[in-house]
Amino acid sequence: MKNCMLKTQFFFLVFFSFLIIGDDHLADESCKNITKETINEKSFTNTFNGTFNGKKIEYSASLKEKVIYEKENPNMPMASFFYTEYIAINSDKNRPIIFSFNGGPGSASLWLHMGVLGPKVIKVPSNATDDGGPPYNIIDNNLSPLSDADLVFIDPVGTGYSRAIGCHKGEEFWGVSEDPKIIAEFIRRWITDNNRWNSPRYILGESYGGIRGPLLVSELRSGDITPIEVNGLLMVAPASDYQYLVFHPGNNSPHYGFLPSYAATAYYHGKIDTNKTLNDFYVESKNFSLNEYGPALLKGTRISKSEKNAVMQKYSYFTGLSKRFVEDFDMRVDPSSFRKELLRDEGFSVGRLDSRYKNADYIAGGQYSDTDVSSEGFMSAYVTAIHTWFGEIGVKMDMLYQSGDSKVFYNWKHPQEWKGNDFGYVNTVPHIARAQRYNKDFKVYVSCGLFDLATPCFTAENFMYDNSVDMNRVIFSEFESGHMMYNHQPSFDRFLEEVTEFIK
Repeated sequence: MKNCMLKTQFFFLVFFSFLIIGDDHLADESCKNITKETINEKSFTNTFNGTFNGKKIEYSASLKEKVIYEKENPNMPMASFFYTEYIAINSDKNRPIIFSFNGGPGSASLWLHMGVLGPKVIKVPSNATDDGGPPYNIIDNNLSPLSDADLVFIDPVGTGYSRAIGCHKGEEFWGVSEDPKIIAEFIRRWITDNNRWNSPRYILGESYGGIRGPLLVSELRSGDITPIEVNGLLMVAPASDYQYLVFHPGNNSPHYGFLPSYAATAYYHGKIDTNKTLNDFYVESKNFSLNEYGPALLKGTRISKSEKNAVMQKYSYFTGLSKRFVEDFDMRVDPSSFRKELLRDEGFSVGRLDSRYKNADYIAGGQYSDTDVSSEGFMSAYVTAIHTWFGEIGVKMDMLYQSGDSKVFYNWKHPQEWKGNDFGYVNTVPHIARAQRYNKDFKVYVSCGLFDLATPCFTAENFMYDNSVDMNRVIFSEFESGHMMYNHQPSFDRFLEEVTEFIK
């Protein structure tokens, strides 16, 4: 039971909307009657004007459907992709394009869409307090990168309105290997249908997007379809190497990767006795984790009693946890236990996606909090925002928009043996290094939040340095915020400045 709970806790960003819909396909032979001739792709479009980064832009805002067909039988449909696109009108025909998606796996793209990148955004409290009830604050996003690039937000199969169709089931597309193939085909179709083959192309993904993004770059470059080079990859709070995120016995990588985020969280909540700034304290915790704590874990039972005692004392200092608690966990405190323990004396647990959030549980005892208080703090506002904005565009759909689906998440295929890795720790970072070697223009942007206890900054820093990536061609940016750094207004502003500059 414990392992099951841990797996649910530690596998990345997924939001469950409780809007459960079955796959729109037929189980019998009549599914073969659904062909290209019988399909009428849906499209809803409206025209707007906005000012973004000082540029006045007239743009079309659309929710569209694109059906993907079988490679060997191009008359038979496989998947219906719904996506939201923003296209500047009367602009350069070779304008850059950003293809964006969230993670999960099993999450739609509304979080990046309505949280930071789109022309309209939802504003939740920047100080990590609850979003409450409607009406919510939906505003014009004057910093949207729409000033310099067209935007395409992709909802993978099983999320948003996207579904498997014809004689196919959603499970066929739900997996580490399967997912990038079908999305790459969608991107190829979009580029062809819109005559944008000579536009610079950027991939932007959040959380599990750190798995999907590098694999998608690889699939586009050298997969089964026409070679398509990508100009840049942007990863937001990425989960790109499971070894640094999954708390399995004997795997010490997550422990020294998470500690600096424990330290930042403890500092934020006033559990650290220091005169240092947050940044100085955080840097000090990274140095301890890399040069003392990590090597101590590697020694295992070979470590001397005196050295172990000294390391535990420092661990206690950096995390705000009692030395006895650290000792009981043998210096290996998992995130759920940390979230429950840090403010136990005050009767609170802290958030997972953003540990600035805190709230009381049903009972103060136990090892696990009732929920992730941070995701509870903003989900309703985002779901309301996407539906409200779709209404302005003129979208009329009988289906319910699936912001996240547990069915996708729990049926996602994580291969036990993946490209030579017998232990099943999926690692997509080598695909970034390969793209760098064979595309001189390929560049990378990585952003993360210090208060993220799902995919912490130091884990991303570690797996980027651990996989032959040319870090001279990587922009690595840390924010005083959580997993969705754009929920914090100062981080929102700087993030968009950096993204727009990266594209330009």
